[in-house]
Amino acid sequence: MPPLIRFLLKWSLIGMAAGWLFVGLLLAADLGGIRSLLAKADSPMLWVFVFGFSFGISFAQVTVLAAVLLREDFGGRGGTGNDRLERWKAGGSARLDAEDDDGPPPRTATP
Repeated sequence: MPPLIRFLLKWSLIGMAAGWLFVGLLLAADLGGIRSLLAKADSPMLWVFVFGFSFGISFAQVTVLAAVLLREDFGGRGGTGNDRLERWKAGGSARLDAEDDDGPPPRTATP
């Protein structure tokens, strides 16, 4: 399985589990009378599923977003990913060496 798919799947499942846990806590605490309202519904299990699925998807999106922005488990170097910035923060020079190809793309002539 490609690393990107594993990354997305891992963090999505973590977010889904957090969303389901949140729904479980909401139902256990009966905040706003949600559990009482669900008990009066014609098909309470359907609404629990819809409730859990919507919170699970929302938490999964937030978790994947946070994981992508932090990039800790992306298979890369972690941190900022900017070697020049890290060298500069460590007190070194952020100047490019001749063999680095981190510069701007070459200009092309426009007609």
